[in-house]
Amino acid sequence: MPTPRELAVADLRSSIDVLPERTRKAMLVGISNNTVITGAFVGPSGVCPMMAAHRAGGRTSCVSFPEAWDRFTGVYGRSICRQATEYEVALLRAEIEASLQPQHSELAEAIAEHTAMVEGRRRRARQVTAEPVDFGEAIHEHEAARRRRRFAGTPIDLGGAIEDYKSAARRRRSEEASETGLDWLFEETLVLPADFDADVEPDFDFDFDAAEGDIYAR
Repeated sequence: MPTPRELAVADLRSSIDVLPERTRKAMLVGISNNTVITGAFVGPSGVCPMMAAHRAGGRTSCVSFPEAWDRFTGVYGRSICRQATEYEVALLRAEIEASLQPQHSELAEAIAEHTAMVEGRRRRARQVTAEPVDFGEAIHEHEAARRRRRFAGTPIDLGGAIEDYKSAARRRRSEEASETGLDWLFEETLVLPADFDADVEPDFDFDFDAAEGDIYAR
């Protein structure tokens, strides 16, 4: 819990912060060129900090500073006018100088971060626009990558597999035809010549592989 002295210092600092910057700068000059008092604006031995600022060209309304200064020095409401101690003047000077330093602002920092983020997006968008994209090549690379992922990097020659399948199919059809013979021709719906002899074996061997090769060649 803050002590009364700490509260008085905080109140003094708040009253300094609301003063115009030109008034605070004038007060620094005034308290260096005059004897500083407390309990009155002007006394036999000097002037208060606000009057010192007025004389240095920093005129402004008194606002809350005179009361905060008197509370800090312990004379408020006691009808006492005295010269300020060196400690009181030194602390007043330190608080004025601190109030004139650039203050860290979370809002300003957030605005700066947002501005940098927006600029980064705009820069990336300009780079994408300036570099044309070959969609054909991109699709080809994507498909190749998909195949690599699927087959764990092992290339597959489908051409050889297709040729093996065709050769096996030709052999199978040739064997089936040899086993079946010509009996399938004698269907009830088939009209044959009167002198056709089904028992006569053909005097040649039919080359099914060559026939199928002719079909594929066409």
